[in-house]
Amino acid sequence: MAPVRTELADLVLREVRETAPTVADKTVSPHWRPVPATEVMDALEHVVTRIDPDLGFRLFLRVLSVLQVSLTQERYDRYRAIGERFGYGEYHVCDVDYLIETG
Repeated sequence: MAPVRTELADLVLREVRETAPTVADKTVSPHWRPVPATEVMDALEHVVTRIDPDLGFRLFLRVLSVLQVSLTQERYDRYRAIGERFGYGEYHVCDVDYLIETG
């Protein structure tokens, strides 16, 4: 098994923390055992700092999709750069490109 790439934890943690205030009023599964997005973001911070930043970033991307978080092109570009540093393929981060604000 490959070692955990902890050198990227600060980058991922910064993105999670920057997004947290924008989702404070949202919930995951609002109609079935709702979980406040703030708790989800706290859990992501835990994964990034104590388990594996790569796993934390992958989960973060999924959470963005679930919560329908609007992204700027700049933020999306940062996510792609982080994904490249983790060695992700071309299509991994583009799963959230539909969230980029247009116009």
